[in-house]
Amino acid sequence: MKSVLKIKPVVYGIIAFAIVARLTSSTSPAIAVIQKAFPQANHTAVESLATIGDAAAVLSALVVGQLLARWSFKQLGLISLTLLAGGGLLPLIWHQSVTQLLIWGFLAGLGTGGITTILPSLQSFSFQGEQLAIILGKVVALENGSSMVLVFIGGLLASRNWLYNYYIFFLTFLAIIVVWFTVPNQRPQSPSNSAPTMQQTPMSVMRPRQILMVIFYIFVASIIVFLEATLYNKNALFINNYHLGSPALTGQIMMLDGLAAIVVGLTIKYLRRWLKKYLLVFSFTLDALGGLLLLKWHSVLSIGLATFCMGAGSAIVLMTVPYLLSLLASPKRYPLIMGCFSAITSLGFSSSAVIFNNLVPLFTKNLLGGTYLLVLVIAVVMIILLTGLNLAQLSRDFLSN
Repeated sequence: MKSVLKIKPVVYGIIAFAIVARLTSSTSPAIAVIQKAFPQANHTAVESLATIGDAAAVLSALVVGQLLARWSFKQLGLISLTLLAGGGLLPLIWHQSVTQLLIWGFLAGLGTGGITTILPSLQSFSFQGEQLAIILGKVVALENGSSMVLVFIGGLLASRNWLYNYYIFFLTFLAIIVVWFTVPNQRPQSPSNSAPTMQQTPMSVMRPRQILMVIFYIFVASIIVFLEATLYNKNALFINNYHLGSPALTGQIMMLDGLAAIVVGLTIKYLRRWLKKYLLVFSFTLDALGGLLLLKWHSVLSIGLATFCMGAGSAIVLMTVPYLLSLLASPKRYPLIMGCFSAITSLGFSSSAVIFNNLVPLFTKNLLGGTYLLVLVIAVVMIILLTGLNLAQLSRDFLSN
């Protein structure tokens, strides 16, 4: 990213957004400890603390996607960061119940949804063509890499006191300062953004097949994060259930999710070249392997390998799909599409705990084992679906480069 940094000061703002984009996930190592602090609380409600932010992001992503037609990147970015800071720091003042923590998590998620919608739109506004493809991949790697570090720190803090976990949200104040000075006070369709993106196509003239492609890619991304979310709402329980370690270990294990994204970010060019149109199939193969490891092998090594595999699978999809969507949309429509992308993927992430916890009891009393079995089954179904589908020429051309 060095050459980009010399040309575009806005990259500093993009980096600031990326570092805090997954800040709400830093609470995941504290789940088991919070459950002990509130023993009467519903287990699903406690698990949802790791994903409630994504439920709120569904709403804010759609709203921000629309507001970008009227408000600037800087205005919406600062508002989103302020919401994230407020939701993350209010638990330090009011924390008498899990319900309060869920409310503050929802508020923080409103900020997260705005950030995850602004990020790809800002990148599409500032970069074009192959340069856009490169920075989209590196920013996803940075998001996951920073999440890796923050989850690790969250685990260390939670091992002392679960409430200390929320001190991490002071980081948003640094992001606010950087964004204030580096992000342009412009909208996506601003006349200054004259450089065209590849194959810009207004939604009004898109062929039905192209529209179906947009829907299909968003669906694929939502499923991959739906499966990845099990790492955030089940890893702490897995470690606690099998007596593998403390919340600090959960933080260390979750670092592998971010490390996987960094590795993918450095190798995605070669993965595209080797796997071509089977790149997305490979992503779900990694998820299936992760589910199998967690289902059959209960050790620190197995959860570490599974976390890395599932993190890599998710990163591949999240680095590939936004660029494919940018090829299908004009700058004016892209923020709306990315708002839908962010909303649907956030819905997939936030609904994971609720859906798994309601489905698993239908066929087994073993919540962890049943969850990992469903992860395996869903991943295999997606592998079959993706392998059997004849993807559109646009996708084949891109993945073959």
